[in-house]
Amino acid sequence: MDEFNDQSSPKQNASNRAKGIGDFLLILRDRWLLAITLAVPVALSFVYVKSQGIELYRSNSSFRLIPPPAILNLQKVDRDQHIQGLVAKHLDGLNSSDLRANVIQRIKDNSELKSHLLSPYLKDGMPVDVGSAVSYSIGVSPPTEGRPRFTITSTARSGRGAQIIADLVQSEYEKLHNSRKSQQVENVRSVLEVLLEKSLAEEERISKEQSSYKKKHDLPFLEDEKSNTSARKAQYQSEITGSKLEQIKINSLLRQILQIQVRISAENVSTSSNTIADDIATIKEFFEIDAIENFGSVPSLRQKLSDLEFQRKDYQETGSGYLENHPKMMENARQVQKVKESLNMEVKSAIEDLRDKHLQLSAQGSEFEQAMSKVQKESRQLSEIEQTLKNFDRQRAVVTRTTDQIHKRLNDVRIEQALPSEQEEPLNKESFAYLPGAPFTPDKQKIQRDGLMLGFAIFLIIPFALEFVDNRVKSPWDVEVFIGRELIGGIPKISRIEERERPLIVGNDLDDGLTESFRSMFSKIQMNSTAELPKTILVTSAIPSEGKSLISANLAYSCANHGKKTILIDFDLRRPGLHKFCNIGNEEGLLTLINHQGDESLEDLAQKITVQIHPNLLVLPSGGRTRAATELLESKEFDNVHNALRRMCDVIIIDSPPIGLFPDSLAIARKAEEVLFVSRYGKVSRKVVKNLVENIEETGAKILGLVLNDLPQKKTPGYYYSGYYGYGYFRYKYYNKYYGREEVDTKVG
Repeated sequence: MDEFNDQSSPKQNASNRAKGIGDFLLILRDRWLLAITLAVPVALSFVYVKSQGIELYRSNSSFRLIPPPAILNLQKVDRDQHIQGLVAKHLDGLNSSDLRANVIQRIKDNSELKSHLLSPYLKDGMPVDVGSAVSYSIGVSPPTEGRPRFTITSTARSGRGAQIIADLVQSEYEKLHNSRKSQQVENVRSVLEVLLEKSLAEEERISKEQSSYKKKHDLPFLEDEKSNTSARKAQYQSEITGSKLEQIKINSLLRQILQIQVRISAENVSTSSNTIADDIATIKEFFEIDAIENFGSVPSLRQKLSDLEFQRKDYQETGSGYLENHPKMMENARQVQKVKESLNMEVKSAIEDLRDKHLQLSAQGSEFEQAMSKVQKESRQLSEIEQTLKNFDRQRAVVTRTTDQIHKRLNDVRIEQALPSEQEEPLNKESFAYLPGAPFTPDKQKIQRDGLMLGFAIFLIIPFALEFVDNRVKSPWDVEVFIGRELIGGIPKISRIEERERPLIVGNDLDDGLTESFRSMFSKIQMNSTAELPKTILVTSAIPSEGKSLISANLAYSCANHGKKTILIDFDLRRPGLHKFCNIGNEEGLLTLINHQGDESLEDLAQKITVQIHPNLLVLPSGGRTRAATELLESKEFDNVHNALRRMCDVIIIDSPPIGLFPDSLAIARKAEEVLFVSRYGKVSRKVVKNLVENIEETGAKILGLVLNDLPQKKTPGYYYSGYYGYGYFRYKYYNKYYGREEVDTKVG
């Protein structure tokens, strides 16, 4: 077991920690300067604008309403109703235009009061009249022991002006209330009496109209008429139904008779009857119908015919018997013929009788249907009459409720009017208007507090709002919580090394601090790796220019420096580039091995094609360009090449094209044991990276984790790593400081 696998078991999934207080503080620390830049001007502007408001003073005066004992001694429900009525009346008076006009007139008539009220406006060059300067409002508090409290709140540009307004409103209302009380009560009583009279008259009018309507339609008892109509409807319906059933029966008999007549006609045509018995047999079927069998003299004729037949047989059987020409036999035949004719006539009469009955029933049914139609029409008229009467009832009910309400209110007014004047709700002045010492607005202390809170809120909201809007991969929280994978390393922004030499940072030891960052990443891979050697590590990214080639090359150098024989493969077959920084040609490479068809073994050919650029490190360029990368991966030849390379080394590192653009990485991920995903700081959204990583994981490859590349050096390490110092950036930041100072000390010494 090698050093890749002799470490403790790595975490299979990224830690599921959520952002804590420390993360939020670091986000705030990262953007505190921008937050202050926005918060301070906004807060100062708010304080300045609010502080420039007009100064207003406020004064209060109040009085209590003491209801008379007649009201206070009532039950609680009745007492509360009366008190609510008194409160509503006084509120109307306090907010009335008459009271306001009286207050304004008092100020106009007194030059001193007018001067105190208007002087602040005149100082500011704002000529206003007294009416515009008078401002007050009325409030009422819930009654205490049945005594409500009215509060007059006045506002003015000066304290003395506010006191004047509150004092005058209180005194003027007291005068107005005392002078108008009796007149108001009398006016209310008169109005209520008129309304009551109108309401009673309206109620009487509705009752008369209802009675007239009943007389007009001759319906003193509507329910009896409805019951009678319903009974007739039921009777007519029964008769109509019985008539229809009887018609159906007669129709059935007539059809039977018709069928018998057809058969008799057919038999008469085919055979001719020579005997009386044959003649009788032709009409015998009619007698199976009860209506014909029992009709008129049919029963007696049948009996007579039977007797004649018996007599004929008797003549034939006595002695030698009579011959057909015997007078008695001829007389018997004549009588039989006569009876037969009579019987035929009776059968025809019975059939005609059935037809007549059918016509009678049809006519009778029509008469009943006409009667039913008339009854239904009467029923609809009764329904309309009933609806009209209900409307009358509803109108009368509404008027009755109104009458009751007016009557109740009139009784209340009469009770109030009957009370002695000294017991009518006197206004007890509870507090007089005071002189305010300072304006209530603008409240500078409150404005300052609000400004401070506004600035603090902006200071907090701006950083988190920017963090919420910016959804690109930028921090360990993005990797470990949102994407759900472990952060393998963080590579700082490289500015002092030329771009073409950056893949050689570890190989040529171009920057000790950056080299330490890649060593830290190698160590993290050691801890997370569970695959046995030899193994293949795929390095990919979401989009181009995220630094996957940089990471692939320097990771390959790190593996080689740790004694692992490593092969770095350029699998970006559309745009190969690894051969450029190695200063080697790209005429032969991976494509050459895949397309090899000679007798030489793949391992021998690979030994010739691969180029050793560092101890333990071989580079296998692409060997050309092609867009059929996925087809090559599915071929047997690629598997043979892959197995041959695995026999040659310990670690294969594959630099693949961006997985977000081409399917090559997904296809080759099936061949690799482990995948390292590279994401450039602030380049790709978290959701895109998460989806791509999940797609890779579906291939069965193990995701080692993510590498954040190109981290800005101005950021503090805590912002990125929240205390995780093993990702490389922290080491890079302080490595140069430490070794740089030692180097200076050596030179000085």
